[in-house]
Amino acid sequence: MKNKIFSTDSAKAKKAGNFGYFNGIHYMAPASTSGFNLCSHASPECIASCLGWFSGQASMVLDLENDLNNVRKSRIQKAQRFMKDRKGYMRDVVKSIKLLINEAHREGLLPCIRLNGSTDIAWEGIACDVDGVPYKNVFEAFPGVQFVDYTKNHLRLKRALPANYCLTLSFSGRNMPQCLDALKAGHNVAIIFDTLPATYHGFEVIDGDLHDLRHLDKKGVIVGLKPKGAKAKNDNSSFIVRNVTEIRTSAA
Repeated sequence: MKNKIFSTDSAKAKKAGNFGYFNGIHYMAPASTSGFNLCSHASPECIASCLGWFSGQASMVLDLENDLNNVRKSRIQKAQRFMKDRKGYMRDVVKSIKLLINEAHREGLLPCIRLNGSTDIAWEGIACDVDGVPYKNVFEAFPGVQFVDYTKNHLRLKRALPANYCLTLSFSGRNMPQCLDALKAGHNVAIIFDTLPATYHGFEVIDGDLHDLRHLDKKGVIVGLKPKGAKAKNDNSSFIVRNVTEIRTSAA
């Protein structure tokens, strides 16, 4: 049975198998493309090049800015249902997590789920129900499953997050002070570079495109990513860090 909530066959998800994991990624319409803003801390720069809208199968349209294909329509429908029928949608999320766990076990792999493939929702505050039992969130409901995500909301890093939820702060083009503070506190920060440097602002840069299993990364490093999609590759805004000459801070 095909998992209707999680994508498990994308190039990014497939890489996880080389590291012993079965990766499911949850994509919904990003920013306000569904009529609801699911990326509260997104900058205009990251919205303009969002991989959830302008890369992969979502980008296979004639008019990149205005056309809708089945992938974009599906992501819009999921986002709208999440906002309009939260309990019903979360029932489907729970069912899909169970399906993914079973599929992972059949493959001899560990399940790893990314709920924000193209959104920035604070899932730690989204309740769910499993077999009639209420839970504060899916992390509590499935303690044996590893979850990973990126966020541009640095305040989420200050919360007591579930032990099975690994959160990486993401550079928006405008939040470098918050990114540096997070790095100094031992958190990881994802930054898109045109060419990955060895270090940036005095912090080690690792290759984040090897897999999407951010819980496997060492701590206090920059997760370097390459631009995805034609728009991002040609983006000259501050969202993509280009032509890096090592920059150090006085505290680094």
